[in-house]
Amino acid sequence: MKKLITLTLVLALSALTACSNNSESSKNNIAETKTAADIPTIIWQYPSAGNLGSGFQEVEDTLNAMLEKDVGARVKFVPVGLMESSKKASLSVSVGEQLDIMLTAFTGLGPSVDTGMIIPLDDLLDKFGTDIKEQTGAALLGSSYNSKIYGVPPANINGHGYGFYARTDILNKYGITIDPNKKYTYEDLSKIFATVKAGEGKEYYLTIPWNTTQDPANNSFNEYDKIGGSLAAGVLMLDKGFDNTTITNLFATDAYANYAKTMYDWAQKGYISPDAAITKQSIDSLLATEKYFGMFYWNDVLNAEEFSASSGVNITTIPMYDPYVGGNGGQVINWNITKTSKNPEKAMEVLNYIYKNKEAAWLLQFGIEGKSYKVVEKTDQGTKIEYLDKDTSKLPYSQPYGIYGNRLEWPVTGTAPINKNEIVKKADESIPKSRYSPAIGYSFVQDKVSTEVAAVNTVIEQYTPAINSGLVDPDKQLPEFLSALKAAGIDKIIKENQTQFDQWLQNKKQ
Repeated sequence: MKKLITLTLVLALSALTACSNNSESSKNNIAETKTAADIPTIIWQYPSAGNLGSGFQEVEDTLNAMLEKDVGARVKFVPVGLMESSKKASLSVSVGEQLDIMLTAFTGLGPSVDTGMIIPLDDLLDKFGTDIKEQTGAALLGSSYNSKIYGVPPANINGHGYGFYARTDILNKYGITIDPNKKYTYEDLSKIFATVKAGEGKEYYLTIPWNTTQDPANNSFNEYDKIGGSLAAGVLMLDKGFDNTTITNLFATDAYANYAKTMYDWAQKGYISPDAAITKQSIDSLLATEKYFGMFYWNDVLNAEEFSASSGVNITTIPMYDPYVGGNGGQVINWNITKTSKNPEKAMEVLNYIYKNKEAAWLLQFGIEGKSYKVVEKTDQGTKIEYLDKDTSKLPYSQPYGIYGNRLEWPVTGTAPINKNEIVKKADESIPKSRYSPAIGYSFVQDKVSTEVAAVNTVIEQYTPAINSGLVDPDKQLPEFLSALKAAGIDKIIKENQTQFDQWLQNKKQ
């Protein structure tokens, strides 16, 4: 009987202990769940060329593991076309949807500021963006509007040269030698194109026009400064001198008329694909089809080597313009925080993290080591990587736009020397001040002409893809385009921009 009572007591005590343990376990689980739930999720636009790849989610998960530990936040990427980011953000914000970080690309900050879509970042940068401020320097000040900072640019070089990227194998096939010290013209390119076209035939095209940007030939058209951040606000034609301070309608210049005629001539000769104005394929993927000779691109030091590695196509640069520094209204690529952000402080911390932690920037730009690339060399001068497939579109993850963190801390690719970043930095610093735009640091406040800016941008979006791709006869289409720009108010915009710029120049002298 005593044994039975003892056994009963033991079982009862065991049951109580188990209940107690289960209760503690339950409390711990609730606490863990609560902690996870308390971690804010930052909704972040992700510029994509259309193909995210099978490894996209793994990259996001890997970044989140880093962010949860180091920042106490998570991100959720929202894929969007590079040139559609502002429009898509506007739609989300207008209906009150959470969007913490948006992207403005190749356009001014003015419309987003004037509509209240994005918030000023000065205080947030002081508190949570110290690494951004340290690494972006003057470029950050250039991302200002009406004396307040609204954008965070990638850290990179200040100036760019421009030219044409041609397939090396095709150049060799036809015995075409490129002089790296010569500055080639459109007439020079036309002669090269004629030779290649005669040999390659009807279904082979010579250039891939950029229909993701309104800038003619992706800036390999002329030296100019997009002084208001977009072509709607006019430009400084720097080919007339880097001391030129007269703002001009780019599309009304003789230079643009000649460019449009050249594109039309090339299209008539079959140098440009008939669907060039509407194709959604990225330039990298089109070049990889081996049906294209090349395209206009940046001609920075060692840039061709890096592009060759990322595209899997061996490239030779045909130089057209020496490097120069344009202000572009301070706005080319910018990360912004919107008014519907649920946690602007954490959004800034997340942005700062990709500058503070270069591994995070590498992850977003190159993917996961061992799956999209491998490290082939690592020294105190830098890191060299190699993509695991020459056709990067076949990788589990690839990011075609170089927008994350500090580009001068990225690993190098292709045949570039391992100390490429230092070489590029020194080359950028060597650009003479005589090739700096006089508008560096100027920003155009558009609130007095915001309606006209929106209208003019709509007209530019309507006409430039077809004209820049040679799809239409400029003798017929260009006058109609100019008339539509005038009706939309481009003259009023340029007049207001010139007034502000003249005042800014006067203030600089005082």
